[in-house]
Amino acid sequence: MSYSGYYRGRGGPRGPRPAGIRQPGGYGPPPLPPDMIYKSFDPLEVTKMTSIVDTLVVSPVPEVDIEEMRVVGSFKKGTILAGHKTADIVLIIKHLPTLEDITNIQNLMKEKMNAQQPEKERKKATTKSHESGFSYTFNGSTLNVFVTTLPNNTKETIDPEKHLKLENLKNSLAAIRHARWFEENAYQSSIRILVRILKDFKKRIPFFKNVNPWTIDLLAHHAAVANTNGNTLSVPQVFRRCLQLLAAGILLPGSASISDPCEPGFVKAHSFMSYEHQDELACGAQTLLRALSHGGYKEILAMKGARKITFESAVMFDGIIVTPSKLAYEKPAEPAEPMETNGS
Repeated sequence: MSYSGYYRGRGGPRGPRPAGIRQPGGYGPPPLPPDMIYKSFDPLEVTKMTSIVDTLVVSPVPEVDIEEMRVVGSFKKGTILAGHKTADIVLIIKHLPTLEDITNIQNLMKEKMNAQQPEKERKKATTKSHESGFSYTFNGSTLNVFVTTLPNNTKETIDPEKHLKLENLKNSLAAIRHARWFEENAYQSSIRILVRILKDFKKRIPFFKNVNPWTIDLLAHHAAVANTNGNTLSVPQVFRRCLQLLAAGILLPGSASISDPCEPGFVKAHSFMSYEHQDELACGAQTLLRALSHGGYKEILAMKGARKITFESAVMFDGIIVTPSKLAYEKPAEPAEPMETNGS
């Protein structure tokens, strides 16, 4: 699909607008098909691995005491980027999981998975432990297994040399809440497309690297549904509104921000970010918004043949010079150490 003949309005060449393409505000790219840049992979291999784990829940074995399994992450939400063949699942153990439990599940899963593969293919499967569980890789597909326990068990005393860390157990439980909330609330296709675009930003654009996936989910949902008339917004509208929100400082200190719906009380979605990173995000979004207003959507989306957008120097779009915003946050100077005096 070519965009060269489309009307962009202010700051760009005029041309006939295709039928059925509504350009909000008179400028901006036409709607992007979901599979134009971002494609989901064939989940067959990952589905095989999750079915193996599911059998351990339905038909338990003495070595493994699993309460249930939940699929989480981008695989569950439908926001995987092209080439990212990874799925995340959470296993809920009926008791506080120990390091021995992790080893038993890991060995049992590898044994059952190898039983379904030809003998020549079995050596290709690899497992690797991490602080929250383990990962299993086969034929280029990876299944990250996070192990946690029932919420009430987190109140028990944890032996750091025997059990998994409490923080990791709570993070895995939070991943379940995030996946459930996203499935129930982010049902609009425009939200999933925007999440994919922002995840691509996280890979390419420096100031997006410090934004975690859950904040991206909340930001995309807020940009799509938090409007006065309650209408469903198109992908170009949601994309522009997301940049406008960031540029206006929705994730800056003192802002109303976006509350985390999965945590009690009012927890800001960007509370984990430093002041410096918040400032970088707002300034970068301001630069992207100006570039988008003057027809720089190809550069922003890194479409084929487009030049690489820069945030260090001015760039010209259709005769308009876009200058990057300057950072406003100044790191406070460290207090000077008191001078030692020799008593007389």
